[in-house]
Amino acid sequence: MIGIDWGGSGFRAYRIGPDGSVLERRAAASGIAGLEEGTDYPAVLQQRIGDWLAADTGPVLLSGMVGSRQGWREAAYVTCPAGLTDLAAACCPVEIGNGRIGHIVPGLSCRDANGVPDVMRGEEMQLFGLDLPVGAAMAVLPGTHSKHAHLLDGRVTGFSTMMTGEIFALLSSHGLIAAMLPQKETDFDEAGFHAGVLASGQPGGLLHHLFGVRSRRLFGELAMAAAPDFLSGLLIGHELRDTIWRGQAQIIAGQNLAKRYLKACGWLGIAAAIAPEDAAARGLYRLSRFLPG
Repeated sequence: MIGIDWGGSGFRAYRIGPDGSVLERRAAASGIAGLEEGTDYPAVLQQRIGDWLAADTGPVLLSGMVGSRQGWREAAYVTCPAGLTDLAAACCPVEIGNGRIGHIVPGLSCRDANGVPDVMRGEEMQLFGLDLPVGAAMAVLPGTHSKHAHLLDGRVTGFSTMMTGEIFALLSSHGLIAAMLPQKETDFDEAGFHAGVLASGQPGGLLHHLFGVRSRRLFGELAMAAAPDFLSGLLIGHELRDTIWRGQAQIIAGQNLAKRYLKACGWLGIAAAIAPEDAAARGLYRLSRFLPG
């Protein structure tokens, strides 16, 4: 089969064997956000994986923002709690060329205790690609919009989204704090990151703590080279402290970001481990086994 994780900023495709092993991978930086309205999506697929489509006749599954209102075709969210059978039943068929049908995977939705809705697209396949114990489990999906997900016996029961990565990017490029940071990317400063994580637990709240990045710089208590990682630790620390953790959490992210979160979890006493790579590919493979027909 072919599994595609087509997000807002990137395109990742997996050619997957009958046993679920990843035979080939391809990636492109251009995601849904870079495509114009009226894009010929089958033509894009031909450009990127046309040889795979010609060679393989198995299922083709597409997850991520490709199923959003801005994507190829909107696949309505499935409400949590949800499992693979629920997603399979709600997949949206699309013609991918030469009369062949692919399936767009729907995202998930839930509501918090106050009734505020939350959504995810693409991350659900990573969650279903995890090898989790029977019973309750948790997962952390760091990124532009970090997700903390709760699972029970292989079903996603709920999740919450924190705009950690987006806030870091905005504060690092615009406004008062950005002026106090180095103009060029610096090496990871673990001491600065550690200090930020610890500072997130002090009284005052996030908005007050953020101004402390500037005031610490003004009084020479925070070196410029350490400031970006202090800010990162501050935001990640607040993100992690705002969740109730049960059992060991699986961290699903690229190695550098996953290691950063693992360190923060360790300092805060949160049991965590980095999940194996290609969780999305495993999730797409497992979902394909439940497709009708």
